[in-house]
Amino acid sequence: MFVGIGLSALGLSVPALAEDARPCGAGLICASNPQTVMAAMEKAGLKPKLSKDGEGDPMIESDESSYHFDVYFYGCEANKNCDSLRFETLFEKAPENTPALADKWNAKKRFLQASVRKDQQFGVAYDVSTMGGLNATNFADVIDWWNSQLSELGSFFKEELNLPDAKADKPAK
Repeated sequence: MFVGIGLSALGLSVPALAEDARPCGAGLICASNPQTVMAAMEKAGLKPKLSKDGEGDPMIESDESSYHFDVYFYGCEANKNCDSLRFETLFEKAPENTPALADKWNAKKRFLQASVRKDQQFGVAYDVSTMGGLNATNFADVIDWWNSQLSELGSFFKEELNLPDAKADKPAK
């Protein structure tokens, strides 16, 4: 509370805690309404499966892109009214998966960011805010960016690591 008062006194705003409690508008895609995300993914030719993550928040799984990927819902309050999405895929653990490899990808890419976990699992993620909703054209663009970046990632792996094909992991159940 003190930090918020101090920042207000300096004329700086304190970001509101995320939660999109407003109803998702007609024709919009919102993390607060997972069915709208499912429908938009289906319209894009994907076959999403709605499930829940380990904390009970909505999660979508899909295998119809270049790699298996998950869509996590963030900014949720009591597992609903979520405000953003994270498209994410993880790859098999390998010694080649280094922070230097992730940095090389990140240095030239804006939307899809790579990281390496402590267990040498290479992952990429693309975060999208849906506060107030995205129209169908905006969400189709999100899917296009995701797919094109995953395709470029496959080429990146082949060039950098001389690998025939990178294989994305399916989540542990």
